[in-house]
Amino acid sequence: MPLRNLLYLLQLEEYDLSRFNAWIKNNPGRVVLEKKKRIDWTLKARILFALAKVFNIFAFGNGPLAIKIATRFLLPFDIPAKKIILFLAGIKIRRMKNLTVIGVTGSYGKTTIKDAISHVLIHKYRMLKTEGNYNTLLGIAKTIIKNLKSEHEVFVCEMAAYQLGDIKAIAKLIKPKIGIITAIGPMHLERFGNMENILKTKLELIESLPPDGIGFLPKESEPQLTEYSRNPNYGSKSKIEFFSSLEDLLIKIGKVFDITQDEILEYLKTASPTPHRQQVLKTSANITIIDDTYNSNPAGFISALEMLKNTPAERRILVTPGMIELGNKQFELNKNAARSAAQIADYVIIVGETNKKSLEEGLKEIYGNDYVPKVHEVSDLDTAKLKLSELAIPNSAILLENDLPDHYY
Repeated sequence: MPLRNLLYLLQLEEYDLSRFNAWIKNNPGRVVLEKKKRIDWTLKARILFALAKVFNIFAFGNGPLAIKIATRFLLPFDIPAKKIILFLAGIKIRRMKNLTVIGVTGSYGKTTIKDAISHVLIHKYRMLKTEGNYNTLLGIAKTIIKNLKSEHEVFVCEMAAYQLGDIKAIAKLIKPKIGIITAIGPMHLERFGNMENILKTKLELIESLPPDGIGFLPKESEPQLTEYSRNPNYGSKSKIEFFSSLEDLLIKIGKVFDITQDEILEYLKTASPTPHRQQVLKTSANITIIDDTYNSNPAGFISALEMLKNTPAERRILVTPGMIELGNKQFELNKNAARSAAQIADYVIIVGETNKKSLEEGLKEIYGNDYVPKVHEVSDLDTAKLKLSELAIPNSAILLENDLPDHYY
């Protein structure tokens, strides 16, 4: 694989050499092409690429080895650079004594809830929220340095995690007064190893809150939280409340910020849907598209299928590559989702190889002899779109469930 493509793979794997090595081992002869995204030519990426070119000569053209050597060579410089960024961000945010920080984490739903809270609070407060994928420790630090201003009163911070300690490190930087766990589920189970580690990591946010803070937890996860957390009050010194829906959460947060329930409900009427999260689009051909391509998880998949089911249509079509990073549960969870899909969708388009077998098994169990005319297998999303042009008729509803990064096939 050319060096540029190898660097792109390394970026897709968050510069994690262990995951980079595993991909190379498990995908011999494959090339990661820049189809859906492009390399982000940050200073780090440019330096790595230049170093890899040099080391590639001494590695006799062994590109993966050159990339690994370049990454390790840069590490002694990379770590201090990150520490400087975190130090500067810490100084800046600590100077803002009147800033209220809201931390939002969870297995899914983080961006939707962050956007909804921000939309409500912006009517009465000067505020900042993290944007895009700037939800890791370094991304949040860069947001603070670049975008946080003295006039801001509220900072809504989305917090991502891939291992134990990630949320704790972010909380140490931003010192949230309000913490929200959106949901607990098997997202990134492959990285965390087990559900207990996922739960412990999410609870790091609640444990970080001050005595005068408040934590909001999802009601549906209360039994799970009670089972795993052996600490009183889930290890928190702050007040804890449970919420049953997005609207319920916003009303509870409204009370903290002196915003009435009527005001919140009025503000919600003007809230824009978060892109690619069950976003409904209408075409000129009277076709409804439910765009849920940002990511996928077991609960979100079922929720999107229910949305497809409840959408008035003469024909319902599901397009999906399935769900990833679910560890040893991935096959079973995709198979279960396929069973549910077969009871709702008239046609299913399976994209790629990653989850094809599990999706096939689930669909065959329900479709039976109708499997062949109802299920279509394609190599990528572009081919799926061509197949959709054949299957869709006026008054169709199409669910686009998940879209995998370029290093999945």
